[in-house]
Amino acid sequence: MKSLLKIALLVPVGLAVAYGQTKEFEAASIHSNPLREGFHFSSDSSSGGPGTPDPGMYSCSGCTLATLIAKAFVLRSYQFPGRTSLESSTFDVKAKVPAGATMEEFQAMLQNLLKERFGLTYHYKEKTLRGFHLVVAKSGSKLKESVAGQPAPTAGPHGGEAHAHNGVLAFGESARYKAGGQSVEMLARMLSDQLNLPVDDQSGLSGKYDFNLSWSGASVQSNSHAQGAWSGGGHGDHGGGGPSAGSDASGPTLFDALQSQLGLKLVPSEQTVARMFVIDHVEQQPKAN
Repeated sequence: MKSLLKIALLVPVGLAVAYGQTKEFEAASIHSNPLREGFHFSSDSSSGGPGTPDPGMYSCSGCTLATLIAKAFVLRSYQFPGRTSLESSTFDVKAKVPAGATMEEFQAMLQNLLKERFGLTYHYKEKTLRGFHLVVAKSGSKLKESVAGQPAPTAGPHGGEAHAHNGVLAFGESARYKAGGQSVEMLARMLSDQLNLPVDDQSGLSGKYDFNLSWSGASVQSNSHAQGAWSGGGHGDHGGGGPSAGSDASGPTLFDALQSQLGLKLVPSEQTVARMFVIDHVEQQPKAN
């Protein structure tokens, strides 16, 4: 088997406290991890940290630099137009989180780690964008609230093998979103990332639900279907334009799948001012202190 070159960094970075806020991880390691071919998960494979069963140890396996930046600064895809240039390399990251750290402190630690190891500098700018409201379709919601202790469904309405991963699974021109015990607001965030446009939850549904949504991934890859929703082409109550040039005829578009499988609808919204994240400088590989 061909050996793989790894960059391994394991350095104690100390514990800095200013105004009651922890600024750095107690220790952190970054290893290069070659990007895998074939099917992939478009959501990150991170675990641990504040609010999880393992608050003292954060790890992210096979994460791109774009994924780490988006997590550190809480960015949606449309806020981060430069992310595609940072997806050619992946890393395994492990960081020891000080006891009692809040989510805000954790994000500050991750930001500082990116600044120290990757030389990240950045600024924000405002941009006017069009987006979507996520609402209940005229036919009514098809969502069922999660039942405590009951596992989420493992197969979508179009069949296919089950997969234990929660998030978006992309394979060729097909995609599936699976999540258990999540809010509609979280679904809206996933849709925002898929469409690369703002999506806000106006469904009025406040429960926790099990989502299993399948669609043609090609229909949103170029964002042409989302633009079609603004051009006047329509599916009636489906809330979208006609199929995009890259649509996969074997499956529904994301717009159609939302209505037929979940009873939800994307409605074009008015122009909104978005806060965009712009990178001034970043190194593609980390450095040791």
